[in-house]
Amino acid sequence: MKSFNRVLISVLLLTLAVSGAVFANGGSESKDAGGDDQITIAYIGATKSMAFWNTLGKEAANRADELGVKFIDLTPPELTASEQKKAMDNVILQGVDGIIIGAADNRAFGESLDKAKAAGIPVVAVDTGIEHEQVKSLVQTDNLASAGLAGQYIVDNMDPGKILIIGGTVGHQTGNARRDGVMQVAEANGVEAIFRACDWDDTKAFETTQNELGANPDITAIFACWDPGAMSVKAAVKDKGLLDKVVIVGFDGNPANLKAVKAGEIEAEIKQDNVLMGRKSVEILVDIINGKPVEEFYPINGFVIDASNVDEYL
Repeated sequence: MKSFNRVLISVLLLTLAVSGAVFANGGSESKDAGGDDQITIAYIGATKSMAFWNTLGKEAANRADELGVKFIDLTPPELTASEQKKAMDNVILQGVDGIIIGAADNRAFGESLDKAKAAGIPVVAVDTGIEHEQVKSLVQTDNLASAGLAGQYIVDNMDPGKILIIGGTVGHQTGNARRDGVMQVAEANGVEAIFRACDWDDTKAFETTQNELGANPDITAIFACWDPGAMSVKAAVKDKGLLDKVVIVGFDGNPANLKAVKAGEIEAEIKQDNVLMGRKSVEILVDIINGKPVEEFYPINGFVIDASNVDEYL
């Protein structure tokens, strides 16, 4: 019996020693990128119906694979904030380690982000900022400055007249910045600019462009805040027989739009580096999960693509 007691005491002491070592090291060790402790992150892009988001999501997945991180893509087929919110709520219940969100509507996620905070799940926003303490970082094109480049290009190349701005949803952080960037340059140069919100809807962009061209025949330039919208603008302007009279500038740099620049149907594009945006958002989220400090805002500069350099990007 004494021998048994000595063995039992030895086992208990060894167990306590091992446990002590685990607790001593647990606060400083980062999560393993592989094995049983593999990091799992959820990515919820705005929509699978836009080339911009497909490329961003693909590059985010590639970077996660390189880092040994499990990547769950829950991007909805269409641009629907309610579906994004459902996806976020589901992965919070599943207990993922982190979430990347490309918001269709940055005002739609307050309740879900409260849940993420309660669960201790960090969130990184990409492309569109969201005001909530659980959003630890934003990876985004500097939309105001980049749209300012678009505005300056338009002012420098348009005939005397008005600028029509085809925008996203009223109150959307990204759309507002792109609108304001062009507006500010137009005002500084004494050019009148008309803004029309189209909810990121391509059909609305087409119909609104046709209506405004009819109501304002002195429109000589149009800026679309997103590329599929710019293609709709191009179709409406072409339908009116005004392609040689109206300067069109888009925002994103999608392949179809660059071909339109090459063909002379769209004058210029503001190119977003969606490859870097996707990869950087994963890197930042993994750093957050591992307790490393990150910047609250990671801006990425846009640049102009027109006939002079479009061949480099096709």
